[in-house]
Amino acid sequence: MSGAPCFVIAGAGGLGREVAVYALDAGLRVRGFLDDTDADPRRFGLDIPVLSPLDSYVPIAHDVVLVAVGDPGDRAVIAARLGVRGADFGQLIHPLAYVARPAALGPGSIVAPFATIGLNARLGPHCLINTHAGIGHDAELGAACVISPHAVVNGFARLGDGVMMGSSAVVAPRVMVGAGATLSAGAVVLAEVAAGATVWGNPARSLPPAPSGTRPVSAKAETGLDFKSGP
Repeated sequence: MSGAPCFVIAGAGGLGREVAVYALDAGLRVRGFLDDTDADPRRFGLDIPVLSPLDSYVPIAHDVVLVAVGDPGDRAVIAARLGVRGADFGQLIHPLAYVARPAALGPGSIVAPFATIGLNARLGPHCLINTHAGIGHDAELGAACVISPHAVVNGFARLGDGVMMGSSAVVAPRVMVGAGATLSAGAVVLAEVAAGATVWGNPARSLPPAPSGTRPVSAKAETGLDFKSGP
């Protein structure tokens, strides 16, 4: 076991704890978490330590790093920060997931229980395929896409970098979704979605623009909480 991979998980919140358990389910080792908050998995009965903040991470032999935060933009930024520190990004496929052969998964990919990856599907680095999600044959996902539970990307569909699919959202076959788009929970996407757009409904349509003079308020500014790593 001394030469076996040992996972280091960036993000010690709820998703991070789930990813740690996925690794344990697969009979793999978890050395610990990296987190910039006061998150402590031991408060939730998971006896795995927080090793350090992200920018203090020092890789050691056999470390394999995964980013376990749910926002696509944050996933990409954290991966870049850790890459500068020499992180070696691995893959984690839960033993109850199905990944067809051939299919291509980029470094940092996480495939949760009961997810399916179809024949000749291609996933960019740092994608998260959550429980019961499905990626169809010949579909392509860019870097750091997040596919929420029960969401489906059908055959030959194309997602750009950093796409967020809410729970039970569906992308129809051969449809293109631009980089940074958000597909709200339950959205049924039947036509191309522009980069950066947010769509909702069945059939999916864009949210109306914000009224003139308004500005978005972040969750942290509104509540004083930082949701990047979960609870």
